[in-house]
Amino acid sequence: MDALFDNFFPAALMVMSPTSLFVMLAGVIVGTIMGALPGFGAAQALALMFPFTFTMSPETGTLFFISIYAAAEYGGSIPAILIRTPGTTAAAITLLDGFPMARQGKALRALRISLYTGIAGSIASSIIFVFAASLLAWIGLQFGPSEMFAVGVFGLSMIGSFFGSSPVKGFVATGIGLFLAMIGSSGFAGLRFTFGLESLMEGLPLIVVITGLLAMPEVFRLLMARKSDPMPDVDALGQSDRERNHVGWKDMRKLTPTMLRATVIGTAIGAIPGPGATVSSLVAYNEERRISKHPEKFGTGLDEGVAAPETANNAIVAGALIPSLALGVPGSGAIAVLLGLLISKGVVPGPLLFEQNGLLVMAVFIGLIVSALIMLAVGMAGMRVFAMIARVPRYILGPFVLLLLIMGVYAEAGYAPHVVMAIMLGAGAFWMEKIDMPVIPIVLAFVMGPVIESNFNRAMVIHGGDLGFFLTRPITVGLLLLSLTTVLLAFRRALRARRETTRTAAA
Repeated sequence: MDALFDNFFPAALMVMSPTSLFVMLAGVIVGTIMGALPGFGAAQALALMFPFTFTMSPETGTLFFISIYAAAEYGGSIPAILIRTPGTTAAAITLLDGFPMARQGKALRALRISLYTGIAGSIASSIIFVFAASLLAWIGLQFGPSEMFAVGVFGLSMIGSFFGSSPVKGFVATGIGLFLAMIGSSGFAGLRFTFGLESLMEGLPLIVVITGLLAMPEVFRLLMARKSDPMPDVDALGQSDRERNHVGWKDMRKLTPTMLRATVIGTAIGAIPGPGATVSSLVAYNEERRISKHPEKFGTGLDEGVAAPETANNAIVAGALIPSLALGVPGSGAIAVLLGLLISKGVVPGPLLFEQNGLLVMAVFIGLIVSALIMLAVGMAGMRVFAMIARVPRYILGPFVLLLLIMGVYAEAGYAPHVVMAIMLGAGAFWMEKIDMPVIPIVLAFVMGPVIESNFNRAMVIHGGDLGFFLTRPITVGLLLLSLTTVLLAFRRALRARRETTRTAAA
């Protein structure tokens, strides 16, 4: 570790050079734009930018990529807050409170909280990264297929327990999401639920599910809007609403405990290969809701509801770098692309990297902080431009959003049936919202489904088909017991709330 810190000043000089700053600025702009486009997450953005790194040095290319990665995670929250269309799956958690804030005339406030807390999470996790990389990398190694299966089950228990007006509806929606995830090839046992349709043989793409379930219902509402409909959003950014949309030091101090908890969650989950930003955002959001004195207010436009997932979402960038650089194990799809860049430059990730190439590691650490500050400047400069979307009349915005979604879904694979799938899922989600059935659990369960199934199958193969391995792995047992406890407590709370409602009505 001492050798690593010996490279601090050389790495700082390299990161602060005009070339490096320009490259990181370009990376932040590209990442923000691509993160805001539905279907273009950090992994896709890095893959598209890979050819531009051919002439770069390993340090410059790495700084370019981590800037894109961090900015893409932030960029996904912009359309989630403004038009209920998350640019990334993790941003689906942000829209739970971010979009209601925009509808209440506080779009700029939601964007500011998203930016400020995301920057705080990125910087704090970067500091944790350099001091705790070895320890967190070792913890990440303890999670094999059985532990990852248990992580997925725990995620499902939280999804069903905390989303929806009752656990029953939450778990029904979770079951629908798992069913959608099962369509197509299982990877182990042939095709399922394709009904002989060629278009379903490859399953439902993630962008189709996200767009159909989260964005299309809002498009339908926009298309049904009339010119005479009231537009509370039109004056949302006006001079009279400056105070409501202002986010000062007092607000940030109030959110500090939330940011600290979410930073630890995001960094820790990032160090575990597999779960990704969606799981960290979900866990951080549920933790805030669990400890809140007013959990029923989550989903109505709370500052904490935006701060928690955005802090964890951005903190995961440094967390995911830990197993990647220290052990050569990619913590996410985006990091896998980054590892490909390093290997193509002759840099071999692993335990010896910290000793043999401390300059690169320290440059990554400093670059994460500098790119976060650049992202702060870019975000503040473009925030009012982004927030102007909230002032566009709904009946005008609808057709443009629909066109954007159709283009995004079609461009992902150039396959027209995907557009039809998205529209059909949107119609179903629109109807489900009418009967108070939550759609967020469907999306999250769809994301978690492949993680659970693939790791369960791997664990079964490793242990020769013996289910007894669940009882011999301490972390697995602990997570499964925690999952059961979460479900039981959710139903207990629901029964208690029903008794109190009945008692109040009788009185």
